[in-house]
Amino acid sequence: MTPTAKTQHARIYSATHVTFPDISYKAFVYPGDEEALAALKAIPGAGQVLTWIQENFTEELMYLQNNQQMIRASYHNYASLYKMVERCCDILSLSVPELYITTNPTMNAYTMGQRRTSIVLHSELIESMTLDELSFVIGHELGHIKCAHGLYRSLGDLLIRYWELVVSMLPVPGLALLRVPLLLAYWEWYRRAELTCDRAGLLCVQDAAAGMAGLAKLAGKVRGYEDEFNSDSARNQAEASKEVKNKLVVLVAILEAAQNTHPFVPSRLKQLDAFAKSDQYRTLMAGQYEKDALGQHEGGARIICECGLKLNAKLSFCPECGRTVGQTEAAAAAAAGDGGTKPAEEGSKLDKLKSMGGFFKR
Repeated sequence: MTPTAKTQHARIYSATHVTFPDISYKAFVYPGDEEALAALKAIPGAGQVLTWIQENFTEELMYLQNNQQMIRASYHNYASLYKMVERCCDILSLSVPELYITTNPTMNAYTMGQRRTSIVLHSELIESMTLDELSFVIGHELGHIKCAHGLYRSLGDLLIRYWELVVSMLPVPGLALLRVPLLLAYWEWYRRAELTCDRAGLLCVQDAAAGMAGLAKLAGKVRGYEDEFNSDSARNQAEASKEVKNKLVVLVAILEAAQNTHPFVPSRLKQLDAFAKSDQYRTLMAGQYEKDALGQHEGGARIICECGLKLNAKLSFCPECGRTVGQTEAAAAAAAGDGGTKPAEEGSKLDKLKSMGGFFKR
């Protein structure tokens, strides 16, 4: 992807930047993330019900609301930001989600959807981050899509906002007693999922200092004093509990934090630093990692081949029948956002990729 003049110096466009073709989320998942998620997946029928709700209602509603209330980035609106997301998707081997920009004074970014995926970036976050810090944040959000976190985030939303409705619709004896255990399991998984996605952000930017600086800004940023921030000092705050001798205080703090969806930033800094210095990270950067060429687990759009197989939209060929399935027109419409077409250069690249699919025919 060709950067714009505004973003050409971002690390992600460096000629030496490592990409991870066909990488599986399992290659960077935080320990315990999958186990915690398994407790949610074990709820009978949860996956099927949530998938139906997402595909038949929630994602269309989010699409409508995003387009009504925000600006959709494309090759014609905020092209620099859109191309940065494209490049990060190339690094992490993902289909490009929709990107929306909203005017908001809060430092935040989030992703939505399971099949129709989207990322929302707040204006304050974009304006406060360096290009490399922003690449880390984008990589983090793409990590949620790579790991298909969107579906089970919806479960937590149902548990928190619509529990009474769920109980009334599912008259299962003792169901009301499960709310607290389910919520505790949900929050525990959510926090671990955030640590997984911090790893995805690091794989994207490939600079631990930039990643930790971006994370730290989410906790405490003062415009004009950026040169006085020390990430090592902030990371050491994660050890504060060791200085508290009153065990009751520590216990109460743990209980109060049980409902948090995100780990505290000093803890995230500590975990990210440990991952950046690990053998696992070095092995990943050397190109040795578990792969998932079909991307069956990850979130993102699906297309149906003529043979009837449902495929991840990032694929250029069908592994079942060998047909090329590249969707140049669909990709162009998505990139345009406003019904326009992609620049000729970008379209030609996709056409070339589409034609290359023939080499994989059996």
